Amino acid sequence: MDTKGMILWAVLLVICAAVYLASLRMKKQIEEIGIETTGVISRITDVGGPDEIDLRYYARYRTEDGEEVEGILSNSGSDLEEGQQVRLKYHPKYKTNARLVR
Repeated sequence: MDTKGMILWAVLLVICAAVYLASLRMKKQIEEIGIETTGVISRITDVGGPDEIDLRYYARYRTEDGEEVEGILSNSGSDLEEGQQVRLKYHPKYKTNARLVR
């Protein structure tokens, strides 16, 4: 591999690491300062390829200021169904990022 290729791989690794660290930070902030509420599983989508299943769970809930939002659940389990009521915490600044309260 030439120098240009190695540099591109290094840049890609740095970007991936930054995204991963930002995700961890968001999850930690939700646990620490998240606002707890009740929501309903609004939809479940499969974003996997033709040979794999990769489900994304979304919940619809009201924020403390009365706004109704749909957020993605970052710690969902396979035992959830559409229409199911759940307890969750959402990030006060990024309201569409939520985690289930377990």
